[in-house]
Amino acid sequence: MKLCKSCLLEDVKWRILEQVKKYNMINQGDRVLIGISGGKDSFILLKFLSEIHQPSKLLGLMIEEGIRGYNRADTFTFIKDVCRNLGVDCIITSIREVLGRGVDELMQFQIKKYGFIKISACTFCGIARRRILNIYARSYGMNKVATGHNLDDEVQTYLINILRGDIMRLIQAHPLSVVHSPLLVKRIKPLRAVYEYETAFIAYIENFKFQEAECPYIIQRPTLRLKIRELIREIEKFNPSVQLEFLKEIDSIIEPLVKARNANIINLPLCIKCGEPTAPRRNICKFCELLDAMLSM
Repeated sequence: MKLCKSCLLEDVKWRILEQVKKYNMINQGDRVLIGISGGKDSFILLKFLSEIHQPSKLLGLMIEEGIRGYNRADTFTFIKDVCRNLGVDCIITSIREVLGRGVDELMQFQIKKYGFIKISACTFCGIARRRILNIYARSYGMNKVATGHNLDDEVQTYLINILRGDIMRLIQAHPLSVVHSPLLVKRIKPLRAVYEYETAFIAYIENFKFQEAECPYIIQRPTLRLKIRELIREIEKFNPSVQLEFLKEIDSIIEPLVKARNANIINLPLCIKCGEPTAPRRNICKFCELLDAMLSM
C-alpha cells in the first residue's frame, strides 16, 4: 500500500492493537516493563504502548551490554528524553552490574581458553538480557515484560525452531503460551505483526537518532538467525507479505498444541546455583551453564 504518514501510523497501530487484543497481551490494570535496547524497534514499541496503555503503568529498562565501541551514552540520553516526554519512567542498568560480567569480558574468556569464540555473543547476550528483564520486572512489581521483537524476528524464531525440530520452543514462542513458574514474568511482543522496514521508516519520520555502529560480534560469527533473515528477505522480494501469511498460519497450526501444553501445569525446577527457574529435568540453568563453561579455566 502507498500510505501517507498518518495512515501508515494508523495501520501499524491497528496491527499492534489487533495482536494485543487477539492474544490478551495487555489488560487495563497491567504494569508493563518495556525492554529498551536503544534501537528502532524498542523506540517504536515505547511510542505505541504509551498511546494504547497508561504511561504511568509502563516502565522502560535500558540494558548496557558491555561491548566496546557499540554501547551508546548519547542513545541512552535520547531515550531517557523520549520517556520523559511520554510520561514513562525509565531506568538504566548493565549486564555486568547485574550478572557480574559484560559481553566483552565473556568473549575474551572464550578466546583465551579456546583460541576462538565457541559460544556466540548473541547467545549469551540474549539469555542475559532475558534474565535481567525478568529480575527487574519482579523487583518493580510488573506483571508483563514487553519486547520490541518485530515480524521478521518472529518468523525467524519460528523457522529456527522448525529447522531444529524443537517443538517445545516452538510452543513457547506462541503468544498464548503461559509461564510455568511464579518467578517468571509473562513476556509479550506487541510488534510481532509489524515488518522491520516499517519500524525503521517510522523511526526515521519520527526523528529517531539511529545508531550507526553495528555489534562487532554479528560479523565475527554470523548466527543461523542472520542467515535465515537474509534468505527471507530475498523471498519477500518476489512474494510480498509472505512473512505475515507465514506467521498467521503457524500461529493457527500450533495454537491447539499451545492450549494443550498450557493445560498441563508444569512447576519448573530452580537452578541450584542462582535460584532462577530452569528447564524440566535440569538442576543448572542455561545461563549458569554458559558461565561455568566460559569461566572454568
